[in-house]
Amino acid sequence: MSISRKTAKPKLTAGPAYENAHLTARDLIQAISEALDDMPAPDNDDHPIHWGHVGDVVEVNRRLSELLGFMTGKEA
Repeated sequence: MSISRKTAKPKLTAGPAYENAHLTARDLIQAISEALDDMPAPDNDDHPIHWGHVGDVVEVNRRLSELLGFMTGKEA
């Protein structure tokens, strides 16, 4: 007969948890920057800008402004 033992999970303190979350946020910012650079660019004859692209960038700006407001405590 085998006895099953539960292994206790290590307790994560706020410092390491914050550091991990902060690094994840930085990775997300880098990915956002790269995705923004991959969006259609003006003056590209192969892929001309249309109003849908404008709407996409306006939505990106709205969401980023909302995030910045949350982070700075200046939410509108």
